[in-house]
Parts: sequence; structure tokens; C-alpha cells
Amino acid sequence: MKPEHTFYIVMYDITHSKALQKTNKLLRQAGLERVNYSVWIGWQNPANIPALKESLKELLKPKQAKGSVFYILPVSKKNLEKMRNINGRKPKELDYWMGERLTMFF
Repeated sequence: MKPEHTFYIVMYDITHSKALQKTNKLLRQAGLERVNYSVWIGWQNPANIPALKESLKELLKPKQAKGSVFYILPVSKKNLEKMRNINGRKPKELDYWMGERLTMFF
């Protein structure tokens, strides 16, 4: 039996605009996909990528970033497939986020 893959949802509220911009760039470079303004999804846990983890920690150190929060939520594929919007519909991007579809059309 093949082990179930875990996805990682990254959520944050960053109070310093410069740190926010750099965080977005780092997450994109690490291969995460943006779900919403401050929500990302990926196959890797950012906390398990040493250089990324250290860069993110440094960005949240300045006093201008005080009050910022950064969360990582592991989610199984089985549970991620259950994601629905407020109207009960599956997000059109869900298959792309999960790697089931290689391209996304707008």
C-alpha cells in the first residue's frame, strides 16, 4: 500500500510590508502555489528546508514585523480533496494545486 502524500498549507499575517513581499518571493521560489493573498500550498514543509526556514525567521525579527504570525498546516491528500468553497463547489484550481493537472487556465 502506497503511503498517502501530505500537503502543507502555509498561512500568515505579516505586519511589515517589506517582510511580506520577501516572504511571498521566498515561498514562490520554494515551489509553493498561492491559494489566496496570505495562503499558500505546497508539497514540502517550509520548516524542513533549512535555508528557507532561516530566511523566514529573519524576516519576522525586526520590530516592524512585531505581531506577525506564520503557520504551517499539514493536510492529507484525502482531506485536501474535500476542500470546497462557501457554495459547496470544489475550487477550480484544486487539481492543479494537488499536482493532478499540470496546467491551469484562467
